Amino acid sequence: MKTNFKNKQPIDLLKLTQNLSLAILGSVLSFAAIEVANPARSDAFVIFNRSGSTLEGGSRWDAAPRTIHGRERSLEGGLRYSLQGGSYQAYRDLFTWDIVPSVNEFQNAIEAAFNAWTVVDPVSGLGTDLSFVADLETQVIGTGRGDVHPDGAEIDLFASTNATFWNPGNTSPQGEAFFYYINDTVTLTSGTENYAGSSAIVGADITFNNNAGTVYTLDFFRRLLTHEIGHAIGLGDIEGDISANRFIDDNYDGSTSATANATLSNPIAQLIDPLNPAASPFSLFTVPDQDPGVDTPGVDILMESRGLGIAPGNPVTNLSPLVNDDYAGRQFLYPVFSEPSASEASVNEPTATLGLLALGMIATRLSTQGKKASNRE
Repeated sequence: MKTNFKNKQPIDLLKLTQNLSLAILGSVLSFAAIEVANPARSDAFVIFNRSGSTLEGGSRWDAAPRTIHGRERSLEGGLRYSLQGGSYQAYRDLFTWDIVPSVNEFQNAIEAAFNAWTVVDPVSGLGTDLSFVADLETQVIGTGRGDVHPDGAEIDLFASTNATFWNPGNTSPQGEAFFYYINDTVTLTSGTENYAGSSAIVGADITFNNNAGTVYTLDFFRRLLTHEIGHAIGLGDIEGDISANRFIDDNYDGSTSATANATLSNPIAQLIDPLNPAASPFSLFTVPDQDPGVDTPGVDILMESRGLGIAPGNPVTNLSPLVNDDYAGRQFLYPVFSEPSASEASVNEPTATLGLLALGMIATRLSTQGKKASNRE
């Protein structure tokens, strides 16, 4: 019998963990959903701007240097982020807190949210080339209402009382993220150039509700920011009513709670083809926001819209809230090669050296700006 952790939470926690998320493909509204705490864990994921019903394409930050409007807009040197107000203290003071964090505590929370996307996957052992760098001297540019501008920092953080999916007077702690992309192919972090069907993310905005009466805890703010950063790098929410037939997995089976749990908890990041993620042995599924499905006990996924993965197995205090699903999505968008074990490295040293030389000969290119479009989450 399922224990509904959501219904067992105190009312004030339910209110605290409300969050609004949305996605727009191109200029077409795709979804909007309220996020509340929910027990969920999964190893599948959703990406934006695939090619039709295939796994090809997808929007990513470019691994090759790219300049837009005279500003660096790629993974080169790390993704730079800035804050409305120009400092951690100024940004902190735009919000109401249950307990006001010190400037140092607030800075640590923001850094932890970004750093969560850079840690090694503890199951597959796969790391990442993603990194993030504070660039507070660069002024944020935009209104915080989805009109992402390809200037400012690569990721701008805003506060607003009037955003795309909330209005003045709304007092729910919530956020939304948008990214701006151009229809120009990217170089994958694995070295594949001109990746078929891909599009380059060149700017992202993350906005939090700061209407009077909206109260945040520092732990929830950090978890919410971590989720929204996932959108800013190209990942979507996973519920079937939000992302119908967009859930990428190897073997999802929603026949029963047991089969859903078994097929949503097996790790798949190691199955991804680093040179061509679209060739990985996956399919597209619709996973409902119910049991069997996203709400099956034992499933806690950060990129779940309704919950942010907050559950006993992934508490809001967790500084590493990514689970198999999130690591697999990261590997699909930003693939890296697995590191050989010490014994494999010693046995295969000549081959490995030749492989590194071959990769070193792959020329990077400076991509040019293509047709503009906007992708919003």
